Amino acid sequence: MTSETLNLSVVPQQPCDVDFGWYEEIRHELLRRTVGQAGRVLDVGCQRGGVLLMLSEQIEEGIGIDVADEDLARAESERQARGVENVAFQHGDALNLAFPDASFDVVLLLGDVLTYIDPTKHGSVVGELYRVLKPGGRAVHESMNWSWEYRWPYPKTDIAFKRAGKERFTAHRLERDASGLETSRDYEVLPDTPLQCWILRQEWPVSPQEASTWLEVEEHTPVPEAWLKPTGESQFKHYCLDDLARLYSAGGFRHVEAFAYGQTYDLVNRAGLLEQISLFQSQLARTEAELALTLRLGSGPWLFAVSEKGT
Repeated sequence: MTSETLNLSVVPQQPCDVDFGWYEEIRHELLRRTVGQAGRVLDVGCQRGGVLLMLSEQIEEGIGIDVADEDLARAESERQARGVENVAFQHGDALNLAFPDASFDVVLLLGDVLTYIDPTKHGSVVGELYRVLKPGGRAVHESMNWSWEYRWPYPKTDIAFKRAGKERFTAHRLERDASGLETSRDYEVLPDTPLQCWILRQEWPVSPQEASTWLEVEEHTPVPEAWLKPTGESQFKHYCLDDLARLYSAGGFRHVEAFAYGQTYDLVNRAGLLEQISLFQSQLARTEAELALTLRLGSGPWLFAVSEKGT
């Protein structure tokens, strides 16, 4: 097979600031109301620290942990720039929280922190959240809503490439099922192959959020294995609403309440009003958060769950 007959096409990606900004406004509103005037708050997987810095005026103390030292450095730099004194960031592992029992009033597990942890250890993570919470303390969770993602004509398999250096790339072939389990088979793209030449000619998407950019590809004909060097295999677990509630209940939490949010963005988009959303984005975000928290009415691409440690 030559480069002229390599049968791949790039999946169009058009990330936009209003998309991510919209969901972030709703999430921040949900967190402000849920956390309230709290004492000590732990953010597990804090990334660049935006959530704790946002909450700093309504909490007594915040500690953010993450395994990515680069993100922690960015978080600390932003903390200093804002002059926030009651928040600190440090390296930490969700599977082994370096804090005594009953240390925090609220623990946050936001984004897809669990996704990148061995699915067999998710119960252990929830157990650690339970351990470091004070009696009556709250665990607040947010992650992708797999029921929402999988409802599309979602491909059961796909392949994507990521930069690994100058003219070096890795490949990741995903297989997924309705339960939320994804299996990634990982490869190094071998140099001087038609596949590497094809990748080098592509125009990569640019993310305004500065997130790691992937070149997502549709395989009309499978890429020959001879052009790829296997480097490993890993599994990821996403959750639908009921499964997420069961995970926290099994960990000993009570009063587990989980709901979805973010559908209003789709409504505005389908109504053809996306370009005007900036005029009323904050008002709609507050309204959606209000409906989700008071009426438990909501749907969309994100899950939000609140649970309590028994006294």
